[in-house]
Formats: sequence, C-alpha cells, structure tokens
Amino acid sequence: AGDIPVHTDAVQSLGKVDFNFAALGATAATISSHKVGGPLGVAALILKRGLDITPVTHGGGQERDVRSGTFNAPSIVAFAAAARAALSKRDSQSSRIAALRDSAAARILQAIPDATINGVAGLPGILNISFPGTESEALLLLLDSEGISASAGSACSAGVSRPSHVLLALGRTEEEAMSSLRFSLGSTTTQAEIDRLVEILPSVVQRARAAFSVKK
Repeated sequence: AGDIPVHTDAVQSLGKVDFNFAALGATAATISSHKVGGPLGVAALILKRGLDITPVTHGGGQERDVRSGTFNAPSIVAFAAAARAALSKRDSQSSRIAALRDSAAARILQAIPDATINGVAGLPGILNISFPGTESEALLLLLDSEGISASAGSACSAGVSRPSHVLLALGRTEEEAMSSLRFSLGSTTTQAEIDRLVEILPSVVQRARAAFSVKK
C-alpha cells in the first residue's frame, strides 16, 4: 500500500526532536508557529514533490493553487525566526525539559505509588499519568483551583468525555484511560513549577478519589 498518501501532524516535533521529513516516509506533514514560540494563526504544510492535492478553497494562485488568500507576511517572517531560534536551542532545551519531566515522574510515583506512567520514549515535554480510583475531570478541576493547568487528553480531543484511543491502544483499560492526565512542559517551565505540582498533586488525587468513591 505504498501509494496511499499519509499526512503526519508534526507540530510537536519541530524544535524538540530531530525532524527530517524525507526520513518520515510521509506524503505530507504540518508544523505550526505557536508550538515554537511564534505567533498564532500561521503554519506550514510540507508536501512530497510531485504530490497533486485538491485545494479546499479557491481564488488567487499565490500559494501554489493550494490555498487562496493574502499572505500574512509578518507572521510568516516571525514563524521563520521562531523556528530558527527553536532549532538553535533544541538540544539544550530538550535535555533540560526531559530532565524536568523525568524528575517530576519519579517524584510523583514516589508520592503516589499506584500511579502509572503511560508510554515510553515520548517527547521531552509530555508526561501522561494514570491515577487509579479517580476521574480526570475531577483532577483537572482540583488542579485548576490550585492554578495548575493540565489536560485529560490531546489538544485535539480536549473536552471530549471518552477514554483516549491512544491509551486504549497502549493496553490501558477504559477506567485507567479515564483517570489519566497529560502534563505538558515547555521552554518556560521552571523547577519551581514542578515542585509546586509535586507538592499539591497527592492531596488533589486523594480528594478526587474520595469524590469518585462516593459517585460509585
């Protein structure tokens, strides 16, 4: 099935891991400005040479007949500058962020021994953990009240009250998937923020478990 086009959402890769489109084997890939510190509303679609795609909107041909509309030149230039900066600091930033993530994971598991880390060899800034006996929605509300932001799934499925298909594919049960949280670390994440998370999380999980036991 080598002739089937494959698109890769690579927005989390640029500036974080080695990104080589030619080595992906994909037909197309998308990268986004705001994921590397650039402005919102601008992205890049990378296409394999010779690919014939059908435009969604029609009009001017200035974007190779793929998309109509006037170029947002300032944002495009800012995207390029942000991408260059992210790539120049990629190795040092990835190492720093991965160290924060690994430290957070180890300390959380020490404080909450029955928690489970989901996935291995992930991006440096992604930490996904299941907390048995809780519901992620309750965890999110309690964390938010403490000024800590997290997510119950990917940004694409935020607000959807169903288990993550990714976690299910990893072998997690529906209950485990529904008790999971995703913590995202980035270039602005500090050690103090990790310390705060580790400090507050055990009591948050305890309160969420109490609420879950009453609900059941």
